[in-house]
Amino acid sequence: MRIELRMGEWMVNMGLVGLYRVFEYGRKQGIISDEYKDSVTVKPWGIELDTDVLPQLPKAYFLYLLEEYSVAKRECDKLDAYIEQVENEEQFKKHLTAIKKVISDTGKRILKYFSSHELENIVDKMKEIKKYEHMDQLLKCIHAFKNIVNEEKINEKLTFNYFKAAILQSFFGQVSFLNVTKNSLDLNGHVEEFYKSYVLPVISDLQLEYALRDSHSIEAISSLLEKQSEYQPFKQLKRAWKKKTLEEVQKYVKTKINKCLLFNEHLAFYNFEEMVFSPIGVAKDNAFNFSWHFDSQQPKPLSSLAKLVLLFAPIGSTIYYKNEGINEQTERRLYAGFVQTDATFAEVLQKNNHFRELKKKREPFNKIVSQLVQSVKKESEYVIDHLFFLEFFSDYSSKKTHLNYYHLPIYLANYFKQYADRLDHIKSYDYREQFVQYVLRGADPVYVIYNYLRDCIKNERSSIGPYIAVRERNRILQFKKGVRDMAMTDKTDKRVSALFMQGWEIRDAIMRSSGSEKKVTSIAYRLLNAAKAGNRKNFMDTLLRIYMSADRPISPIFLNALHERDLDFATVANAFIAGLLANQYKEEQEEVQA
Repeated sequence: MRIELRMGEWMVNMGLVGLYRVFEYGRKQGIISDEYKDSVTVKPWGIELDTDVLPQLPKAYFLYLLEEYSVAKRECDKLDAYIEQVENEEQFKKHLTAIKKVISDTGKRILKYFSSHELENIVDKMKEIKKYEHMDQLLKCIHAFKNIVNEEKINEKLTFNYFKAAILQSFFGQVSFLNVTKNSLDLNGHVEEFYKSYVLPVISDLQLEYALRDSHSIEAISSLLEKQSEYQPFKQLKRAWKKKTLEEVQKYVKTKINKCLLFNEHLAFYNFEEMVFSPIGVAKDNAFNFSWHFDSQQPKPLSSLAKLVLLFAPIGSTIYYKNEGINEQTERRLYAGFVQTDATFAEVLQKNNHFRELKKKREPFNKIVSQLVQSVKKESEYVIDHLFFLEFFSDYSSKKTHLNYYHLPIYLANYFKQYADRLDHIKSYDYREQFVQYVLRGADPVYVIYNYLRDCIKNERSSIGPYIAVRERNRILQFKKGVRDMAMTDKTDKRVSALFMQGWEIRDAIMRSSGSEKKVTSIAYRLLNAAKAGNRKNFMDTLLRIYMSADRPISPIFLNALHERDLDFATVANAFIAGLLANQYKEEQEEVQA
């Protein structure tokens, strides 16, 4: 039976991309038989699926995850990187500590499930290695450890534990094979549980839909319910349809059984709740505002087919770590990202494959956005305007989700096409990521610039990054106003550059007269506080005192701070402060003029 899986909401598209990736992986690895090689075909509107292939998907699903998140590969890659460094005698102690931690931590996890005298000896020998002269012994221990962690049963156990806890439980509750009682299952056990919980219900429900559509007698429907009487929804239907005629059954289906929220041509015997999709699902007992036809037991109806598709969502997304917060107050979290667009499914698939590859290379967000925008044809402005990124962090145990939408309107697409590479000069990766993500959310990145400048003042860092951020923010504002004339953009760029130079020249004057770095820092703090508070009077008062003490005339360009004719107050203030902090201007001159 061939069925259509049409694109829709982002979680559906995420699941369809994941299903296609698993199918392609299974086909290439020989997990899916050749007779089913055309069972999943890409259509403009989504995927056409031959249901005969469904029993082969569970094994491909888990083998895909085992390869993608292999603990053995991850730990061995770490050790290989450390070996390159540890061979340098000056770096030996630093990287020896890191190597010991990898072997100790992973070794403990292995010994929790498998007894190994060899591994215990390796852990003990590692404690004795302390000097560079022990290099040969260290390399032997690493080689032996890598052989152990690469054993199939060990890697399988550690990897299952990892992706179930870190990846899948960000998407689902403790259902089926994700339940803690199923932790002892091996690969075959997981495949069997997947088949029983997700594949069989789909096959059963589709058979019922087919029978209801094509049967001319109640006997065929009753026979189907009898054969699968262990399936809970069919138990209820068997009781409800007892002694009913075919016409009465068909009326019951139309009036009593809901259709799926995501695939609305299919019958829904389940609910869209947190156990099915944790990031935006609500527990059935708490879904007071979602009662479907005032039935408290049916908040948001979902079919077994939609439930299966959602199970592939983690594979359809891109998984990466992201630092949240500023400086010391950062928290490292595991995020899932996805590119959503109104284009064909082939383009959605291509863009998300590209997104995943760029994230694996740890490309910054400005590069990712730029490359994805460049791949859209110029005439497809509608597609660009309907292109957006979403990412979420979800913790099922604490019932918490952080969901960010990053929209890409036309003016931003045009900006990224022209100037995305300029953001590379914001040398701090975290500030650059925050700047771009603020912009994509439609928020003013000026708050990122304030924090960046404060960081530069406090830690005496180069201020070229904040200056670039100030200039690029101003360019984005120009694009937002509809300014597409390069001459106009160049004119405002020169004003920002002139303000930066004013700050650098005043710094030079202060340093010559007093030689005090602390005085510059004190002034910078005062100006930044006034700028952040939007207090133009205090900012201008402080500025006048600085110029008077330096015996220099104040530039007319600062009238912008009062009247905002050409530049807004934040741009004027922050460009000047960045220049005031620029103690390495000669080396950075090219970047300032870029």
